[in-house]
Amino acid sequence: MAEKTCIALCLEYPLALRGGVSVLVETLIQGLYEKYDIVLVSPDDPKDIQDRSGIFRHIHWSSGNASFSSARKLARLIAEQKVQLAHFHMGGNYGWGNRFPGYSPIEHLGRLGVKTVSSVHLVVNPLDGYCGPQKPLWFKLAMFPLAWLGKMHQLWHVQREIAVSKHDASKLRKWYRPFAFKIVQLYHSRLELKSRKAEILKREPLILNVGHIAWRKGQIVLAEAFVKVASKYPEWKLSMPGGFLEKETVEKIRKIASDGGLTDRILLPGERNDALQMMQTAGVYVQPSYYEALGLALQEALFQGCPGIGTRAGGIPELIDEGSNGFLVDPGSVEQLAAALEKLMSNPKLREEFGRNGAASIVNKGMTREQMIRNHIELYESTLQGR
Repeated sequence: MAEKTCIALCLEYPLALRGGVSVLVETLIQGLYEKYDIVLVSPDDPKDIQDRSGIFRHIHWSSGNASFSSARKLARLIAEQKVQLAHFHMGGNYGWGNRFPGYSPIEHLGRLGVKTVSSVHLVVNPLDGYCGPQKPLWFKLAMFPLAWLGKMHQLWHVQREIAVSKHDASKLRKWYRPFAFKIVQLYHSRLELKSRKAEILKREPLILNVGHIAWRKGQIVLAEAFVKVASKYPEWKLSMPGGFLEKETVEKIRKIASDGGLTDRILLPGERNDALQMMQTAGVYVQPSYYEALGLALQEALFQGCPGIGTRAGGIPELIDEGSNGFLVDPGSVEQLAAALEKLMSNPKLREEFGRNGAASIVNKGMTREQMIRNHIELYESTLQGR
């Protein structure tokens, strides 16, 4: 039996976090382990990893305090596992120490003969992510040239950088024009074709949004929009299951509900394990984000036949085909979102039509687990062969 090629999947967050990046890396592991020996690099407790299927070896590593010496040490640890290709996942444009030249293990792996690719899971603007958001603008501008050089240094050494939407790929190619040829776009998904219900389930008068409760996710705007139309549609409720990432955002939503007399109709149930079932029966799904790489929850809801509303932010317009499977609104616009909600809440035939179109649109765009795995294998093989 031929020996498998060994690849490393490198994650700055633990798999146990169950955020979007963690879930996608876990999906990649399950789709790739039959072809490759997979070394996972992550801050997970080794005891939590030892029983997970698909992981050949685990390197426990926290990317917190990046330095030249720590980057070189991690590169050496990865190379010692006979890894031939390492795939680094970054939550934003800056990650794995790439804010400073020499602080990323990508550079050092190249010197050790290990090929590298990277994925950027969220692209906002060139000033986002290389220092704390609380820093004043003058400080960000002063630090920006160094951060830009660090990112350029990383792109110099990496074989490919993956963007998860056409929107993000376009931005990266513009900002880092000398290395635009290295930027590729691959849609991410954990949707299996067989997972979609063949039968049409009865839809409830429920508006749904799934995800961490945080300002950038736009749930405050959604709550305010629902208040505007709720009195006309007393049978409808709004549910926003997800972890309470920002306490102040949770409190703001609860105040909106209380002031509008809707504490029994604007629901914050916290983490739920039945989000998929909720998508299969909700009347409308809303992704009201201020910025978003793609919007995996919206992707999943459309696949399950739920009509959608999303903002013109990031890759969301690549999911919603205006007037076919949903509506698009401007980020932060309570008025536009309220009007879009009313169009769907008042028209069951339109909801049914959008729902039928939604699943087909996701499949036609290649946004499935199967296609994502094929795309990654093709990228890995072409990189290993030097193409």
